[in-house]
Amino acid sequence: MRFLLFVVLLLCAVFSKSTLAQQQYNEATCLLLQQQIDRFAAQPENRHYQQAKRDFNQHCQNPIATPAKPLVLSNVPPKTIVPTSAASQATEPVVLTATPERTSVAPLKLDMGAMLFSLFQPYIPYILIFLLLLLLPNILLLVLFGSKARFLGIMAERQLHRLLLRQLPAGYRHYRNLISQTAQGDLTEIDHLVLSRFGIFVVEVKNYRGWIFGSELQPSWTVQHFRRKHRFQNPLRQNHKHTEAVKFALGLTLQESRQVHSVVAFSERAQLKTPLPAHVCYIRQVADYIQQFTQPCFSDEQLRQFAAKLNLTASSQPALRKAHKQQVSGPQS
Repeated sequence: MRFLLFVVLLLCAVFSKSTLAQQQYNEATCLLLQQQIDRFAAQPENRHYQQAKRDFNQHCQNPIATPAKPLVLSNVPPKTIVPTSAASQATEPVVLTATPERTSVAPLKLDMGAMLFSLFQPYIPYILIFLLLLLLPNILLLVLFGSKARFLGIMAERQLHRLLLRQLPAGYRHYRNLISQTAQGDLTEIDHLVLSRFGIFVVEVKNYRGWIFGSELQPSWTVQHFRRKHRFQNPLRQNHKHTEAVKFALGLTLQESRQVHSVVAFSERAQLKTPLPAHVCYIRQVADYIQQFTQPCFSDEQLRQFAAKLNLTASSQPALRKAHKQQVSGPQS
């Protein structure tokens, strides 16, 4: 983004100087340019010839006339009033001589704005196309997903979805982006839910970039990327609401509720810098963590009942998602 800002500012400077490109030089400067053109006329490929030719065409179409300087006279005595009585006396005629004016050719000074514009003018269309190509992805992300952060979150969730489908054996049911109602009546979105004979796993996915600092009991964690720091809600506390929503949706008993496990998965863009419990891991480790549970705790009949309830919730997703969006955005005034 800093590079984009630099290029945009550079373009603004070039265009702001573009009006100076039409500034006309004075006659002396144009004469020097013409002399340079005549000097290198036999070498049209010479850069001095091309630069002088370009400047002459742009700035010498209507050259500014050099202002005439007043004639400076020397050896002229100050004017005195001659008395009448002495008017008849013979006086030596005064000879007025003009000191020849020294003419010096000033060094050729070309406008830096005009030179900069001349340098970049052939490349301006390519620079604009380059900027458009750089900005177009961000514009599309903003239009399609609302923000780049949301897009990155969706990409991380898809990555976990593919890994779970490939690494988990048959018999594991997988649900993603499930909107569920809580016991308090509000709605919450569950990133991933895995249903198996060995337990129910509710996975919260995070796609932060940088170093992650936090502990299990802290209300908020910190992500640091270079010198930038950002605090975010403890994902374990955030996922606790999701696990409670799953327990409520499935109607689990107290004993069955103990088999609902919370998992927080970070993408490879993050580095966990503080000791954290085992159920906080990377996306690539989620399947291995789930398969560590090998003790059956649900019967096939229970799994069918749970799956039926989750399928019913999944069929109501369009209406639930619309209500959840209104809940997140707040009441419209």
